[in-house]
Amino acid sequence: MKKLRLPPPKTWNDLLNPIYRGNIVHTLPYASGTMHETIEILMQAFGEEEAWRYLRLLAAQLARFSTGSTDTTQLVARGEVPIGVAQPQMNAMAARKDGFPVRDLLPEKTILVPEAVALLKGSPNAKTGKIFLDWLFSDEGQKYVLEGRYFAARTDIKFSAWEKEGVGMATHAAKALGVDSFWDLNVDFIEYDLDLATKRWDEVNRKYEYEIYRKWGELKSSLFLIEEVEGEIDAAKAQKMNVKKAEAKIKDARKLFEIDGNYAAARLTASQARAYLISP
Repeated sequence: MKKLRLPPPKTWNDLLNPIYRGNIVHTLPYASGTMHETIEILMQAFGEEEAWRYLRLLAAQLARFSTGSTDTTQLVARGEVPIGVAQPQMNAMAARKDGFPVRDLLPEKTILVPEAVALLKGSPNAKTGKIFLDWLFSDEGQKYVLEGRYFAARTDIKFSAWEKEGVGMATHAAKALGVDSFWDLNVDFIEYDLDLATKRWDEVNRKYEYEIYRKWGELKSSLFLIEEVEGEIDAAKAQKMNVKKAEAKIKDARKLFEIDGNYAAARLTASQARAYLISP
């Protein structure tokens, strides 16, 4: 990021900034359960139509598709691509331990995925289980969790305090997150509807493959043409030309691309908008 003089993105929409084009990587939703979950987060946080509009625009920003979320992290760690969209967040902590200067950047809306532990009712070894749970949530147990490359669940734990005690992973966690505790993150955790996500799992995978991945080249060329014509319209407007018809057409082209996912029609409509600039 420093070499390219790129500011760190802070929100989902920041990733659509033209300065990041060709500098982002992520995998396919059917190649990674966590990437599928990421798409579902967008759908549940912003609505289905808006999410698919966003995903089409984000696809045009990608340098490539990775083979999986672990591959995404490795591409960023090796410096091949500066930004990766992937879960879970402890990957950055692990990468820092391995010597790579990777940071987590959590967008304004996401989900919290806890690694649950419980004592089952009627367990034949309840006393032993209780001893284990007490240990797990003790300082020693929570340090063990962090050393295992997971974030501690207790809200009173500060990485800085553990750094002073010589807990190496606390340093990596603090640098990966940029805060002194996981619970210091300023993030809106949405209420995730797992039943809805499960119900449309296959449909989301199918839609992404056939409407974005298999048409990636067409998607990019269509959007780039729309953007070119938009620039030409702005230039014509600056020269006091009448661009009303062209503006109306390019607006139609945007809708065909972003909402309908009809890239061929979007290109045709953008070309028609350009023609209005030549022959109003």
